[in-house]
Amino acid sequence: MQNLTKAFLLVVFVALVFSCNKDKNGINYLALLEDTPSNKYYDTDIFKDNYPQIYGTWQVIGTSGGFTGGGYLPDFDYLLIKPNAIFGILRNDSLITTGKIKIIDDPDFDLLIHFISDTNPHEVGVNIIFDYEKFVVFRSDSLSLYSTCCDRFDTHLKRVE
Repeated sequence: MQNLTKAFLLVVFVALVFSCNKDKNGINYLALLEDTPSNKYYDTDIFKDNYPQIYGTWQVIGTSGGFTGGGYLPDFDYLLIKPNAIFGILRNDSLITTGKIKIIDDPDFDLLIHFISDTNPHEVGVNIIFDYEKFVVFRSDSLSLYSTCCDRFDTHLKRVE
């Protein structure tokens, strides 16, 4: 029984160490999207009037959902969103894809979106690109991307810029 307790405490300790804030203060990750023209996808900004809080740099802090509800190990580090619904995904300080966000009109959700990647989803290897339909929930300085149904995964992020 003592070994089981020690193993549990070790797992909790490791989880705490790896969940510490890893954002690199002073790095402007949004600058990685500067080469993407603001009118690449839309002529006007689709979030400006109703959801301007979506803009910024969002660090992944966890996932949930799936059959067990426990989520999966995060498959990217940051989600970048700039005006005109342009997004970028960073993993290990590298921009692995860019794309556009499309708002889906659905009365059951305040904000239902699709992440449409410029890169083939199989090359990106990120869940929110494979399972691109998410509804957005804002809470203070956090953002959650929830699946609409049925044992799919959710991603939880916090604002860092």
